[in-house]
Amino acid sequence: MSNGNGFTNPGERDYPVEDRDLAEEQNEHLTRSLRAVRDNASAPAEAQDLARKMLSGRLELKDVLDDPSGYRALTDGIAGMRESWRSMAPEDRQAVRARVEEKAVEAEAEGVGATYRPR
Repeated sequence: MSNGNGFTNPGERDYPVEDRDLAEEQNEHLTRSLRAVRDNASAPAEAQDLARKMLSGRLELKDVLDDPSGYRALTDGIAGMRESWRSMAPEDRQAVRARVEEKAVEAEAEGVGATYRPR
């Protein structure tokens, strides 16, 4: 039963992620991303459930792959992305790579996010 705030159970909490192995900005980004997944009606139910578990503090990032539903949500999502990538034309793949590179340069210039660059 949803009450419009993304919670399915009375008393379910929404905490910001505070993983001690992540920088503050990374925790904030992860929290925003999890809330977006939880609130996205078109996201897979398994991914929404995983986001709820993490936001409620019932599951930590380091334990996601040990949780059967977390493992399933992530591997199913990756499989779907892999199939989408494989079905793209080479020109479309290159356009995606260029957009990712552009966003990485913008983020680096703003001092946001990691400096990882795709090859």
